[in-house]
Amino acid sequence: MMAFRSRAVPAVALASLLLAGGAAYPADDPTRAAPGVDQTKIDAACKKAGDWLLDKVKKGLPPLADKSGLHTGQTYKELALYALLYAGNVGADDPELGKLALDVGDDDLYHTYGTAIRAQALQKFDAVKFQSFIRNCGQFLIDNQGQDGYWGYSAKVELAKPTIPSLDPAKVASGAKAGAVVAVGAGRATTTKTIITRRGWGKSNDNSNSQYALLGLAACMAAGLWPPNDAFDLAEKWFTAEQNNDGGWNYKEHGSGSYGSMTAGGVSSLSIILRAKGNSEPWKDIRIQKALKWLGDNLSYSGNPKGNARWHFYWIYGVERAGSLAGVEWFGDRPWFKEGCDWLLSNQKGDGSFGEDKDAGDKVSDTCWAILFLRRATRGIVYSGPGGGHK
Repeated sequence: MMAFRSRAVPAVALASLLLAGGAAYPADDPTRAAPGVDQTKIDAACKKAGDWLLDKVKKGLPPLADKSGLHTGQTYKELALYALLYAGNVGADDPELGKLALDVGDDDLYHTYGTAIRAQALQKFDAVKFQSFIRNCGQFLIDNQGQDGYWGYSAKVELAKPTIPSLDPAKVASGAKAGAVVAVGAGRATTTKTIITRRGWGKSNDNSNSQYALLGLAACMAAGLWPPNDAFDLAEKWFTAEQNNDGGWNYKEHGSGSYGSMTAGGVSSLSIILRAKGNSEPWKDIRIQKALKWLGDNLSYSGNPKGNARWHFYWIYGVERAGSLAGVEWFGDRPWFKEGCDWLLSNQKGDGSFGEDKDAGDKVSDTCWAILFLRRATRGIVYSGPGGGHK
């Protein structure tokens, strides 16, 4: 087992951070109304992107080599399913999506990213019929959390055989029809709260895997499946200790240069943690306010600010997660959603896809990230409080 690496924050200092609110960042209320967007254009762009993506699904998504795509071990199926549930070109009752959902569930769990996105996709598709699959996602993520609160690339763990649902395409829980946007929160199963018991600890660490693990756990909680309390306590200490003095985060170590995608991930992670603990306004927390200031000062949609150019659309989706989970419409004086929509609508390809003509898999993921941003998909797992009350 990996030796415990103490990253603890002094109790007094942590308490002052938790209680702080109304700090100087930003000067105006970040929840105030932002400039409007052209919803008709957004709908058309998402449907066109969805048509392109569905065609790729039908023809067979590209295989993932060890050094391509998102990360080693990630597949495109989870991400494609999640994006298609929001695109608006087909409903969740489409047989092709049912087939894809079953195909997604058939794969073993062996990677943090794939597991987290699978939890999001299956929770959105049907949290009742796929309850046992989502539970396995939660178990995998809980057992792979490190003792300091982080996650890394994870390792396989023993999991129960899930119950394979029989899908009647006309009776999928979310019931969306073709051409309609799937309702936010469709398919939730939050009338009960089941705690998943931790059975072990993970190894290695980075903020990238950690942010996605928390997204996966948020989707599990939206399905009524909760991690043990220590999962949030440990993760909160980790993200607090790793935040840089300028308010941002890096890939791994405190003190390294902050950049866009990891700072957005830090905001979404702390927001998930605070909401799980009952804080319905995480943007008032001083840690998040400092990070929102960093995002406002550095916001750009033409690239990942101060980060690797490859993770361009990954960063854009990170912006949506940060804004939606923190509950804000502004990063400083920047209306993040309006600016992002304008950029994406101006940069969609003629065939409906997004991203550069490079690796085929990267273009699939870029198109998915764009759809998820334009639909503000993360609002589907925004919640407050351990009782499962959703905003």
